[in-house]
Amino acid sequence: MWTFVVFTMAVWSVDAKGIRLHLSDEIKDMLRKSNWDHKNTALSIHGPMTLDVQSSFKLKKGQVFLKSRVHDKHKDCADIKMHRPLSRDGVYTIYPTPGTNNTVFCDMTTDGGGWTVLQRRQDGDTVFLRKWKDYKNGFGHAEDEYWLGNDAIHALTKDKKQVLRVDLMKFSREKGHATYSSFFVDNEAHKYKLSLGGFNGTKDLGDSFAFSNNAYFSTVDVDNDKYKGDCAGHHKAGWWFNSCARNNLNGVFRKASKKDATELSWYDWGSTWESLKSSKIMIRPRQNA
Repeated sequence: MWTFVVFTMAVWSVDAKGIRLHLSDEIKDMLRKSNWDHKNTALSIHGPMTLDVQSSFKLKKGQVFLKSRVHDKHKDCADIKMHRPLSRDGVYTIYPTPGTNNTVFCDMTTDGGGWTVLQRRQDGDTVFLRKWKDYKNGFGHAEDEYWLGNDAIHALTKDKKQVLRVDLMKFSREKGHATYSSFFVDNEAHKYKLSLGGFNGTKDLGDSFAFSNNAYFSTVDVDNDKYKGDCAGHHKAGWWFNSCARNNLNGVFRKASKKDATELSWYDWGSTWESLKSSKIMIRPRQNA
């Protein structure tokens, strides 16, 4: 049984019979129409002029406690942003499809916010050399480093109306980002095939993702690439490898870069496999889509 306590606004008076409490008509009407039953009221006097009125209420039989918009089942971070415009960056629960939920990091500030983060790298605490099942279901922690999961990514993009943004940072603190006009990942039966739209990037940041367009997802235990060898094993990551790739955002986090293709990297940013400090892959619905 839920019970809560409130400080009641009231007018009071003192006469020969003691203290009398007069609830305003507004308060009376509010309590009469509410889902709460009055239990008791306690009065206490402090000094010559101060009266505290403390009332407690219990939820009426059969009522549900605090059904609030805060607990609505939002599909993605853009939906949360639309219904709760003052939402800040942080971890939220989303419901991409009925009966499913995912814990994600929502970027509520970048370029207007509303971005659902699919992947986040920032300190190397999470190992990304994982097998198919892990990439399918997701791994890591939304407040730190994680991969959302290919099933969830498909659910979020199956309407084919998502914009993709990739934010990158070098160890020198230099930042860059790329956007793609559309982003779609097919279901597991179609090997999570990737479809990308048009590219737009910051100065000196070339398009390292287009090489993966129309590629199937591969991991160290499931090889779907077009290379005669094993791209996932070579790059030490799960990714949309063609033969193989020009970025490795799920690669090894390495501060002392060896400048090889195993590292967290974006080749067309200086024409090098130099290791990056951070990456963030995120989506939101296209405006007027």
